[in-house]
Amino acid sequence: MAVATYGYEGAPALSSARGSALQRPFQIVIIAADFLLILLSYVIGASLYGAAVASPADGPSVGAGLFVGVVFVTVAYFRDVYATHRLLDLAWQLRKALFIWLTSLTILAVVAFLLKSTDNLSRGTVIVFAAIGGTGLMSLRFVWQAVFGTSFARSRLVDRKVILLSLRPLDFTSSRFKDLRRNGFDVVRHFVLGINCEDDHWERQIRDVIRQSRSADVDEYLLAIDWDELPLLRKLGSYLRAVPQPIRLLPDDPIADLVARPFLPVSGTVAIEIQRPPLSIFERLQKRCLDVGVALFALVLLTPLLLTVAVLIKLDSPGAIIFRQSRRGFNGKPFEIWKFRTMTVCEDGETVRQATRRDARITRIGRFLRMTSIDELPQLWNVLRGDMSLVGPRPHAVAHDNYYDELISKYVYRHHMKPGLTGWAQVNGFRGETPTIDLMEKRVEYDVWYVGNWSIWLDLKIMARTASAVLFQEAY
Repeated sequence: MAVATYGYEGAPALSSARGSALQRPFQIVIIAADFLLILLSYVIGASLYGAAVASPADGPSVGAGLFVGVVFVTVAYFRDVYATHRLLDLAWQLRKALFIWLTSLTILAVVAFLLKSTDNLSRGTVIVFAAIGGTGLMSLRFVWQAVFGTSFARSRLVDRKVILLSLRPLDFTSSRFKDLRRNGFDVVRHFVLGINCEDDHWERQIRDVIRQSRSADVDEYLLAIDWDELPLLRKLGSYLRAVPQPIRLLPDDPIADLVARPFLPVSGTVAIEIQRPPLSIFERLQKRCLDVGVALFALVLLTPLLLTVAVLIKLDSPGAIIFRQSRRGFNGKPFEIWKFRTMTVCEDGETVRQATRRDARITRIGRFLRMTSIDELPQLWNVLRGDMSLVGPRPHAVAHDNYYDELISKYVYRHHMKPGLTGWAQVNGFRGETPTIDLMEKRVEYDVWYVGNWSIWLDLKIMARTASAVLFQEAY
């Protein structure tokens, strides 16, 4: 994020102009390659399907291919898929391309349904098109990796040669600096300007910086500033105006958190949002539609599994099939959560002991249900009722809420959104037992971040990562 830029307004930044002049045309070439590949995939898909069924496919029309191509490159562009510093992040590119490809096909299906044109759209062609196009887009990302991974391409098209400035020595093992190279910043020199220096000392240093940057032909500068150094930024800025290239602020965590927040212009200043307001009506409608649609589909699809589990629980041990426990939901409103019973006890009072590894209270079938999270599936009914959402902070027993609310200051903020069947904390490793306050505080940090940064895209991302978390993280 370019927080601040200093320099002569009319001064030509020759190196930056060189980089931009080369990067922009190649971005256009990459976008065009994706679009043409999608269009070609549709033509091939229509031809193959037409030949397979021995009938003309969709004729000469390529309208569906054009539509999907435009949707894909538009969404990809606004999701920074074509940003030059993202080109070499293969795993990120593959995830984004696959997600946007599936989204584009879904939009095609929805639009065709709304326009009542599904009869004119061959389902066989679309299936072949989806397979060919998806494979092609994935393959193209590997081609980019090979092409832009060369030293020539990196130096001319991807990497930006930068000089790093700071007021004190830096810890280059921290996450703030170790990923600079991976994100397209090639640091050629690092200058420590000093924090308690006379004006003439800074002036001499800046002249030395400019002289060495010209010989290195750098594109821009990065200025690493910490929160306690902010008062010196304006003073230092007056000296940095002699630098013709752009200068970007590389803040520490407190500054980065502040500048990433939304702001509202107020006369000649701004009001920064410290705590986001509740979800708007449109945002709540988005989240509710996703909840109802997925929960209803999952309940219908999983009915055989749910019935089988119910029978196994009944055969394994005496007691109820469904375990009900009081939890707190949105704004602390109490509700009754549903789970498959996995223990020989049904605790729901002022004292509730968390399950632990090799807990004697867990039944034989219960251990498997907890490991696979199948015991949570009845909460789809809570989602349909509106007590819960598919994604949100996981609800805790009321006894645990009362205990942690007094120990963790941000704990109550979790109730600013409906609790979820899965959550941001769970897909980041905090699933299952939290035996210490430190672990619970970490889980709460993830929950608070989710509440403050919610988006429908974040919910979809968490849902996609949940399957992986269930497979590779152990719960009790």
